[in-house]
Amino acid sequence: MNEIVRKIVSVADLPEHLRAGLDPARPVEIVQYGGEAASGPSSVAELRARLAHLDYRRFDNWPDIVAHVRHVRDGDAL
Repeated sequence: MNEIVRKIVSVADLPEHLRAGLDPARPVEIVQYGGEAASGPSSVAELRARLAHLDYRRFDNWPDIVAHVRHVRDGDAL
């Protein structure tokens, strides 16, 4: 599984080249992505594999999508 690490740090703790344009009085959030995501662009393939087993209707054109959204909006059964 992919790991995402988030840290709140002060601007003063950042390297000098990253401080440019930032207000030193405010904190910043550092987000570090690790795990499988760091090894390559396989995220799209993994997402498609996870969604492949779901049972839902795929739409081929905009009129069908609009009709479905209106159907759901109006409270009709899916």
